[in-house]
Amino acid sequence: MKVVFLETVEGSGTMGEVRDVAPGYARNYLLPRGLAAPATPQVLARADRLRALEEERQRAEDERARGLVGKLESNPLIIAVRVGEQGRLYGSVTNADIAQKAGEILGEELDRRRVLLPEAIRRVGVYPVGLRLSRNVQPQISVVVVDADAPEGAEAAAAALLASLAEEEQAQAAAVAAKAAAQVAVGEPESGTQEDESEEQA
Repeated sequence: MKVVFLETVEGSGTMGEVRDVAPGYARNYLLPRGLAAPATPQVLARADRLRALEEERQRAEDERARGLVGKLESNPLIIAVRVGEQGRLYGSVTNADIAQKAGEILGEELDRRRVLLPEAIRRVGVYPVGLRLSRNVQPQISVVVVDADAPEGAEAAAAALLASLAEEEQAQAAAVAAKAAAQVAVGEPESGTQEDESEEQA
């Protein structure tokens, strides 16, 4: 069944969009709630105006989301938890925990569904985690999980973890550069070396 979305429905359609949907979905969910209307000539005439409104709303939402990214990028999310043997957590860190911590930094509540965490975190460490702040703004942030009872304190433990991660990345970059230099020394063509290096870095 062809409908015009009167409001944005996550995963189905954006306001002003004309789409084919299952008749049951339209009849039982979209139409009764006023989220969409059958694609009649009159409704189709409104679709362009609705689309323009949605694009404007999306632009404003993206702009606001980009402002939030700045706050999160300058502050790694440090989550202090109780830790057992070998760095394993008592329990786990979930998207709800990350959303709460991010909300504290942003000064506003963040819906846990906006945290794109594939599975709960169960060990101490630094984890890249995606956030969906708007449809077009989906940054990756660093979540640092540390022992709440670390003798040096959670902040210092997080700083040490981040420093060791940076050292690892530098060591890997140095190894790639050394391999490239060795290949040049034995007379392999430059272009092959650059391709190898870009593959290594990727």
